[in-house]
Amino acid sequence: MIQIAGRLATYGEVWLNEQLPRSPDVDVLVIRNRPDPVDGRSCDQSLTLVSDLTADADALSRRIARRTWYEIRRAEAKDALESRYLESPDARLEEFFDFYDAFAREKSLPPSYRRGLAAACAARQLVLTGAGRDGRTLVWHAYVLYGNTVTLLHSASQLRGLDTAGRALVGRANRWLHWTDMRRFRQEGLARYDWGGLFIDESVPHQAQVNRFKRHFGGSPEAMYSCTLPLTIKGRTALAASDALELVRKLTNAWH
Repeated sequence: MIQIAGRLATYGEVWLNEQLPRSPDVDVLVIRNRPDPVDGRSCDQSLTLVSDLTADADALSRRIARRTWYEIRRAEAKDALESRYLESPDARLEEFFDFYDAFAREKSLPPSYRRGLAAACAARQLVLTGAGRDGRTLVWHAYVLYGNTVTLLHSASQLRGLDTAGRALVGRANRWLHWTDMRRFRQEGLARYDWGGLFIDESVPHQAQVNRFKRHFGGSPEAMYSCTLPLTIKGRTALAASDALELVRKLTNAWH
């Protein structure tokens, strides 16, 4: 369980089929991405894509759209990219935060949820990966691990000031890093690569583009359910406060 100290209460996160703690030392329990609704609770439903990492690499690659696979192969053959895999990323968190926040400003997105990511790191459930060339980072990915599943929390790249060729390189690096990450997680014994959710509203061009990018890797759609449970008087009081409600919104929505 990931524990996050809020201003008014302590929050705990459990994911998918993680066993619920019998006596969690938290005021509010956030249950995320369950395959079924929690009995007797009001849950929010969402949709995601999951790639099956138990398949061999050839089977995984055959599920990838032809153009995306071409970009990955070109990146491997010609772009001289380097990857990093940080399963204990404490020392690089600030670097990731700064990179992601610059990306978020370009895209008019909320900044990184530093408190939540730091808590996941402290729980040893956060993995950061990156792709770069000539000492320059082009792409960062952030993941949360639980059970046999890895879920994409953030994907960030920086395109400001780049010409067409530079933007194309970053796009290839992002696709290549996803493929590299999938193979690494498969080697680590994980079975499921969750793409971190799909946007429901595809009338927004950026959201439609993100969904299309994810679908090109051939994952299968799955419904997920999440809910928030106050466990103490302090938790119920905190959820009634506007700043706590904002925290829960971040916990349940801001990982994408």
